[in-house]
Amino acid sequence: MRYILLLFIVLSSSIPGFAQVIFPGDLNNDGQANYLDLLPLGLAYGQEGPPRPGASLEWIQQPNFPWDGFLPVSGINLGFVDSDGNGFIDSLDIDAIALNYDSLQFTSEPLPQPYLLTDTFAVEELPELIIRFDRDTVAIGDTITLVLDYIVPNPDVFPPTAAPLAIAFTLEYADTLLSGEQTIIQPDTVPGDLMFVAATSNSVEFWRSPPPGQIEFAASGKGVPALANSRTLGKMLIVIEDMILLSQPLPLKVKNPLLINTAEQVIALKTSVSPLWITGQASEPEHSHKVKVFPNPTSGLVQVQLPSPTPLRLRLFSIAGQCLVQMDYQLSDYCEVDLSALGPGIYFLQLQTSEGVQVERVVVSGF
Repeated sequence: MRYILLLFIVLSSSIPGFAQVIFPGDLNNDGQANYLDLLPLGLAYGQEGPPRPGASLEWIQQPNFPWDGFLPVSGINLGFVDSDGNGFIDSLDIDAIALNYDSLQFTSEPLPQPYLLTDTFAVEELPELIIRFDRDTVAIGDTITLVLDYIVPNPDVFPPTAAPLAIAFTLEYADTLLSGEQTIIQPDTVPGDLMFVAATSNSVEFWRSPPPGQIEFAASGKGVPALANSRTLGKMLIVIEDMILLSQPLPLKVKNPLLINTAEQVIALKTSVSPLWITGQASEPEHSHKVKVFPNPTSGLVQVQLPSPTPLRLRLFSIAGQCLVQMDYQLSDYCEVDLSALGPGIYFLQLQTSEGVQVERVVVSGF
């Protein structure tokens, strides 16, 4: 049956009425599934059109009936934005982005083009993306929190038809300095009016992920200007891995920031990163082995052992930053976490005690 379906997909691209060939996850038809594909989804959210025959989320050529609507500036047909092919553009279309992240294609119809937006919306007081840290100094092994603050100095300059809708940017850092394998992204999912796509070098399958030293992030309203006012977009927990530059600020840069409004116009955006100073080097961080997590990898129970009884908050996160388990103990030096119901993959165990926060990567095997 699978071969019959694939044959139908190949042949149907030449059938009259099938004027498009798409790849699920490449919503902006720029040849790649990535964080930028969330922007068209936010723009077209809630639109309906003809479903895609034989639709699947596989990264293969799939025929598509063109929809009547187009994005206002890029001109992308809304049929591309319906990545799951069910005839309705909603949050479920994010699944194709995640599944096919960083996959490339060159044979869509129309052919893929760079996602370049030529229209701008000018304002005198620019919105600002501020990346700030929860502390001023760090040492090797420390877990730091980056807070993503989005600031709108004057919301009154934006009319409802052209208010900020979506933002996308990349964070670049020295991969030898920060531990990309222990990066947890926690989007601000309350009050639930934003959609998110966030990716690190460990957050999707290893052959479909950003390069080491890079975090890709996008947030978008669901068809409405959810970025018309200041708000926190989320947090990132990152582990300091090595000391390369002593008494120097942490090299973290915001690259390729893009802020668009509901008319798909670009709004200029200021960016800034608060300094985080590296003040010294320790051969062995004092707290790095206080909490033991074993066995790892595991197919079932994970045991957590502490050197002495202490108040403990234990939280388990998926690679997408979703909190799957939370357990609180008033006083404990041992506990167990049952992971047998989870699928195979990488998870992050965050252990918070009175002495600080420790993050451990836990691998759940399929056996």
